[in-house]
Amino acid sequence: MAKYNYKNLLFILPIIFIVGIFLSVIFPRAAKPSLSKIQPTLVINNTMIKVEIADTAEKQRQGLSDRNFLDEMSGMLFVFPSLGARTFVMRRMNFPLDIIWIKDGIILKIDKNLPPEGENYINRYDSIYPVNYVLEVNGGFTDKYNIKTGDKIKFSS
Repeated sequence: MAKYNYKNLLFILPIIFIVGIFLSVIFPRAAKPSLSKIQPTLVINNTMIKVEIADTAEKQRQGLSDRNFLDEMSGMLFVFPSLGARTFVMRRMNFPLDIIWIKDGIILKIDKNLPPEGENYINRYDSIYPVNYVLEVNGGFTDKYNIKTGDKIKFSS
């Protein structure tokens, strides 16, 4: 049976550790694509829209408030766990929006070019119908890209 030389092992282990640290500095994990950085998209009539997801009460209350602009081909998708009548306001908005009310991937209603309002908002916008998604895009977007009620939405990631 062979005997091991533990002195050599004690010498080699720190070298392996140091080489491992050196390699992690040269080849950081950040270079790999992160799944969390992939922005979800949806498609309406061949128009691709990058969306931020508002799926918590906190994100939904904040919405697009306090922002100065929204990129043209972007929007915010509000995701609700169940169907229900929804009410939105233009609190602390700095630009007009189109609000697209969606039930199971089909547009039921569109409110167009809604004016921004301050903290003491006056107008309330209702879905009328039960919906489980609401998409906010720049005011005029739905007219520019010919998006209308009855259109189907394809969700992707």
